[in-house]
Amino acid sequence: VENLLFGIRQGDDAIVVKDMVFNMEGPYHLNIGRKTGLIHTTSDIVVMGAKPLYGFDAMQAKNLKEAEDAAEDIKKQSDGINVPIVGGNTQCLKNLESCVSFFVVGKMIKPIPDSNLQENDKIYILGEAIEGEIGDRVKKANTKFETFLDMIEKTEINAAKDCSRGGWFGNLTEMLIKSKKGIIINNIPYTEFSKYMGNYLISTKDEGVIDIAMQHKCPITEIGIVTNDLEVKIGKEVAVDKEKILNLIDKFPFKKPHLKKEKI
Repeated sequence: VENLLFGIRQGDDAIVVKDMVFNMEGPYHLNIGRKTGLIHTTSDIVVMGAKPLYGFDAMQAKNLKEAEDAAEDIKKQSDGINVPIVGGNTQCLKNLESCVSFFVVGKMIKPIPDSNLQENDKIYILGEAIEGEIGDRVKKANTKFETFLDMIEKTEINAAKDCSRGGWFGNLTEMLIKSKKGIIINNIPYTEFSKYMGNYLISTKDEGVIDIAMQHKCPITEIGIVTNDLEVKIGKEVAVDKEKILNLIDKFPFKKPHLKKEKI
């Protein structure tokens, strides 16, 4: 694909073609997708360094009433995060599982890979876990989105990733493997290592991110420091040693993107 910067080979949060960013998520069970699916799909657009523009959905419901009720909730998400649903498809088949998928398009501001951790970067977790009713999720997501987009305009973010499937620790490990780095973890923000959280991991040397987070009233917590030693330390204890890291690197199928420093 011409101008493909991030694709399947990168395994990042979204696909980037020239200055456009695309992400598809699902199928979600309808009860989950109607509450949070569009928010989570949009979250991957933002963490790649892009402003979300619009989305599509594809819904499967047991009957028209179920489809209409779900559409009302999806509209609440859409209106709340300002990502209009401009098209899609709905079908009603009672003998199939009710589900929904989303596709969101964004415009690149500055590409932020998940594979560019640098030695002595600090790793932060940004935002609250996306939980609760639709209104609560929208509020938390908007705060995180606005804060992160402000950060990429005003500071130097080396890498970032959405804490989705695999939880904060699983996604942090993926960043380390892709970047061929280690970490000393000095703070554990959540004891549920693999829970789907929906906040962001960011890697930077720029402590201006703390001031920006404070301005937006967005929670930010330092997790640890990136090292060139291929191991994961929690305090002084080695949790994942060099041999295991090298084994994971050897088996990992993804490749780093080739990006220029300047904005697209």
